[in-house]
Amino acid sequence: MFNMDERHKVSRMTKPFDLLAEFGKFGLEHQMSLRDPATISAFIGDVRDRVEGALGDSPLVYGQRTEAMFEALLVSLGEFELLKAEDTGRLFPDDRYNIPDFRVVLKDGSHWLIEVKNVHEPNPSKQRRRLFSGPRLKRLTAYADATGAELKIAVFWARWSIWTLVTPGPLTGVEGGLDLDLWTAYLVNELSSLGDRTIGTRPPLRLYLAMDRTRTSRVDANGKVKFAINDVRIFCGDQELLEADDKEIAWFFMQYGDWRIRDPKPILDGDRLMAIELRWEPVEQTNQGFEFVGTLSRMFAAYYAEQSVKSGEVVQIRAPLRRDWLQSLVRLRTSGRALPLWSFVQKPNSEPPLSLV
Repeated sequence: MFNMDERHKVSRMTKPFDLLAEFGKFGLEHQMSLRDPATISAFIGDVRDRVEGALGDSPLVYGQRTEAMFEALLVSLGEFELLKAEDTGRLFPDDRYNIPDFRVVLKDGSHWLIEVKNVHEPNPSKQRRRLFSGPRLKRLTAYADATGAELKIAVFWARWSIWTLVTPGPLTGVEGGLDLDLWTAYLVNELSSLGDRTIGTRPPLRLYLAMDRTRTSRVDANGKVKFAINDVRIFCGDQELLEADDKEIAWFFMQYGDWRIRDPKPILDGDRLMAIELRWEPVEQTNQGFEFVGTLSRMFAAYYAEQSVKSGEVVQIRAPLRRDWLQSLVRLRTSGRALPLWSFVQKPNSEPPLSLV
């Protein structure tokens, strides 16, 4: 991860193409010479006003964050040949086409254009939204057809932190628009083609914090103790995890998976605190030898929220890219490891219901 000095160094090394293009556009619109110092001052003031206005537009901020999260998710999953932001630059004729957000070439040669949408419906049982009017969807489809690609729609259902990816054609209404609910989107979800998986492991996951006896006081009459930790151990079931990558995966599940953390359990020897155990378990267990921790995309959404949202407000649109991070977590593993993993691939249902109310 970059420190601040390294980020500034990278920033200085990167030529400001986009910034200069915006400055050139400003100069043309206001008929001002780019060489006039007054133009720079006017441009800075204009940018300040636009940024302040944009930060007050919550749908815009959350929409931009969702697009950046989707890009970062695909980079972490790593299951593509090429990924590029598509909706940049000028387009002609702009009355016939709308540009989707991303171009993706899959490893099998499939060529997709993906439009990203953020849906925030507070009522958990009413996850339904009109995503596109008929004319808007027609222009997006026309752009995909003109470039020889297939149009896909990625939807982040913010209330549940769930990502879905759908082909809009079979889901469009009679007037050509797209109304979508979470259940239908989940049935036809194609995100597994880009590396998403549902992951399971053996419960519980346990974090064992061993005390430094020389620096830990006795438990007093009020139940209080001053302690210092000298060792951290991680367990899956009854097996201690000794491999570094097993520990990393388990810690990722603990932080961002669907399992719930139980109340800390003190381990005592008389009035001596020996350890504190933190335990993560599924809400309900099937007792089939493993339990689902969650999907990679949903766990990544929890990670991204930690990086970009504070006290309910977006404080960063982007988070550091972690290339192939999720892919490496669930790569093919040798048998007999202390952290067993089950990986499930969802295939879309080819005959979903037209809609659910």
